[in-house]
Amino acid sequence: MGYVLLVTVTLVTVTEGAELLSMRWRNIGRGHNYKPYNLATHNRIRGNGVTFTEAISRHLHLSVSINTTCVTLKIDDQLVYEGTGEAVNTGRYGALHSGVHVLVVHGGRGNLMMARQFLTYQPAEHARLKDCVASVQHGRVIVLVGVPEWVMFLGRGAEETLTSLGSRWAAKATQGEVWAWVGVVGGKTLAEATTTRGLERYPSSDLHLDVYVAKTDPGQVRCPWYTRPRMYRQATFCERYEGYGDLCTCNDTFFPETRRLQLTLTPLSSLFTGILIYPGADTRGGGDCLQALLLIQNYVLNLLVLGVLDRLLRQLFTMAGAWQTEVLVVVDGAHQETLALVEVMGVSVVIHRPEGFHNNRINANVKFALDSVFRRFAGAHKAIVLEDDLLLSPDLLRYFHQVSPLLDLDPSVYCVNAYSSNSFADTASDPQVLLRARTYPMYGWMITRAYSSEVIQKWVPPGDLRKGRDVVFPEVSRTFHSGSAGVHVTGFEQEVFFNRMIYNHLPHVDLMDVNQMIRDRYDERLTRDLKVAKTLDTLPRDLCAMTWVTRNSSRPLALYLHAEDNNDKYHSFKLFLMCLRTYDESTREIYKGVIRVRWRGTLVYLVGCPFSPFCIHNPRKNMVFKPSMGDLQAAGQARDEWELTFRPNPRLARHPDLTPDLDLNNFLTRQAETTTRSSGT
Repeated sequence: MGYVLLVTVTLVTVTEGAELLSMRWRNIGRGHNYKPYNLATHNRIRGNGVTFTEAISRHLHLSVSINTTCVTLKIDDQLVYEGTGEAVNTGRYGALHSGVHVLVVHGGRGNLMMARQFLTYQPAEHARLKDCVASVQHGRVIVLVGVPEWVMFLGRGAEETLTSLGSRWAAKATQGEVWAWVGVVGGKTLAEATTTRGLERYPSSDLHLDVYVAKTDPGQVRCPWYTRPRMYRQATFCERYEGYGDLCTCNDTFFPETRRLQLTLTPLSSLFTGILIYPGADTRGGGDCLQALLLIQNYVLNLLVLGVLDRLLRQLFTMAGAWQTEVLVVVDGAHQETLALVEVMGVSVVIHRPEGFHNNRINANVKFALDSVFRRFAGAHKAIVLEDDLLLSPDLLRYFHQVSPLLDLDPSVYCVNAYSSNSFADTASDPQVLLRARTYPMYGWMITRAYSSEVIQKWVPPGDLRKGRDVVFPEVSRTFHSGSAGVHVTGFEQEVFFNRMIYNHLPHVDLMDVNQMIRDRYDERLTRDLKVAKTLDTLPRDLCAMTWVTRNSSRPLALYLHAEDNNDKYHSFKLFLMCLRTYDESTREIYKGVIRVRWRGTLVYLVGCPFSPFCIHNPRKNMVFKPSMGDLQAAGQARDEWELTFRPNPRLARHPDLTPDLDLNNFLTRQAETTTRSSGT
């Protein structure tokens, strides 16, 4: 007869009190469950005659589970969060559930207050992770989960943030290893675990972590302002949702009423009577206050971070013209947290039933939004459209206020953008200057009711709805794209492109005369510049050294390049755009075959010939630059050297001859040292 010997080992973790036993521990194999239990609580229970059932009722049971395809969180055995994806391995990375998951639990009620995921296997996400953690209120129970590949582009700032919470191992785990931490923001670590790996295992083994957290009083009033009758809605929101920073802090709180205190924008001239007039509640008595109409698109997709909508609204509420501006938030799906936030902020909202997937879904939502905004506000003639992942210049509304008349004066302008693709430190510097080009609405734009009706009738058809019309935009952007790992922008694009861009930080900028942007006058100004511009005799050998441009010169520089159309078939524009360190993926901002930038204070015109009508100003007639393959390769290498500035990550692999540097002294580690080394767990 055979015998089976079952040995159970109870691991006790103590995290508070000088008299308590302290033990650091880790997983050393697959499928281990660790359930830290507070000895002080156990002793108090025994001394007070409290039963085990009664004791459990006074605690929240948090259970975190991570495996190769899934991460879950259960609260009192109820599944409240799940992230799934394909299993990662050495040949496939970037699973949907990879990265860092930030989960916040209400210590009294036990509800999940926030659940956000950051794809830290891409650049740029680490900054959003850091901001997210910083926005959580002190005293909240927070669960952090790192799923394989989460350290690839974690970033030093994010590492320091996780360490400051109390984590011992967040800055030591390496690529392919999983990690979980549970604690109280501004308080103590309640539990932490990780699984390590060897060279032969990728990723590391599964991790299961159970934690009992003592409940707080669910009726506790966190902040004095909670008791004010007018603050009930905001207080209720802050007790249900987390991650909203000073909207929910006890001190220096942001209140939406701040919007009422902002300066009023007055019409600049009689031409301004055409701007987005909406007879709101305050004007029914005969007032003539001019109001701009603002539309905010909020895409509720898998990676939605609601904090950015809150940030956008707060920026709007603190700039001149805020109280004059009607705001309509268009939500793609009935997302309760978004609707609750919009109610607290006191703005209008409409809900779109999602249609299609990915780009088709976004296109359908934009169409619905444009139709909704003009239906909702029958007196509006123009609308400003913003995406929720933008940072706004403090003069954004003032900027649109000043440029608005152009949409009435010049029928060849169909849109006003707040964003410029060439708004980089080297290629833009004057926030007063306006430009025009054959481009698209993007990252903050204004159109008329008439144009909206036109495009809605023929939404996303084959062909070009611009019909030879242009967009007006600033030299220095009024918006900054701050999202990453989204539908259109990856973390890599955000880091190497968008994060290098600049936008205006001045609250009061008087723009150049908008009348100069009318097509005929704009052509005249461009002609004057090209007639006096300096040209190059030959193409410089080391083109990207930029020694051929005199800085801060009062005389423009014109380069005539070989181009048969806007498509840049011969990469003539691309060659110079790469060296100028600006947007080079396409000729996005081109006007009649001309791209204009301001390289460190000097105007530079790239003129495509024979395509552009402005080629007639070439003093060397048919002499144009046509890049060779060698020119493009050299420029590409210089561009790569400029872009590739990521800090090397020393934690992408473990040294095969060294034990994991996790500073562990658990007795199980020493007893199982041989097993640990051989199994790679």
